[in-house]
Amino acid sequence: MTQMTLISATIKGDFQTIRLIAFVGVSVMAGLILNSRAANVVAQELKQGTTEPPYFEVPKDQHHAAMQIAVKEARKTVEKFITALEHPGPGQQDFEVKKPFIQGNQVEHIWLSDVRYTGNRFEGRIDNQPRKIGGLKLGQIVSVKPKEISDWLYVDNGKLVGGYTVRVHYNELSPQQKQEFDRKADFKVGKQ
Repeated sequence: MTQMTLISATIKGDFQTIRLIAFVGVSVMAGLILNSRAANVVAQELKQGTTEPPYFEVPKDQHHAAMQIAVKEARKTVEKFITALEHPGPGQQDFEVKKPFIQGNQVEHIWLSDVRYTGNRFEGRIDNQPRKIGGLKLGQIVSVKPKEISDWLYVDNGKLVGGYTVRVHYNELSPQQKQEFDRKADFKVGKQ
């Protein structure tokens, strides 16, 4: 199998957690799985008897142009996220940031939930079970500087705001997979 970098992704909306698994290879996407569960609970099981969270797999090479653009856009627009986080409007909820964790030559991007902005840093709980980075635990509180995030998102009255890396994965889905995702999700990905 082609070498892959694992990037966890969690999309939350309307007090339900929507988990999406898409295995993106160098040239083929293998599948999509959606499950629902109450907000801010341990990740859905991938298969019976496990608590493994879902992952997106993207090519390991550092030249996945769409993903690089997504990360740059998230960092460029992070002030919009901070403003909404500090002064959420009616219907704005489920604020999350994605932090890249680095250990040796391993990089793993993990969503942080229950996000707060204090002292010019985001603080939140690890929302996916770390796979490649030792010493991290699901639910552990960590912090990240705005210029170091790899993505941010929130849901505004049923519409995904931000979620730039999520949109990259969504755009790589087949038309049937997009239709299934849109049918089951409590929010719309839509245009940014």
